[in-house]
Amino acid sequence: VDLFQLQVNTLRRYKRHYKLQTRPGLNKAQLAETVSRHFRNIPVNEKETLAYFIYMVKNNKSRLDQKSESSKQLE
Repeated sequence: VDLFQLQVNTLRRYKRHYKLQTRPGLNKAQLAETVSRHFRNIPVNEKETLAYFIYMVKNNKSRLDQKSESSKQLE
């Protein structure tokens, strides 16, 4: 993920959300580097993440299908 493409306000919100300690007055490149370093170090359980993603895709698809079927019944 190229975090250097994000706006400064977005980088600042990320920093504030994760309570990252930085010195005041960082420029965009320094802030992006700090956020990028933190983002790369977040532990991710790949198996669990993929299973959750597939679960969400399946559920959202079925919910959309149900909505379209109920709208057809109204016609």
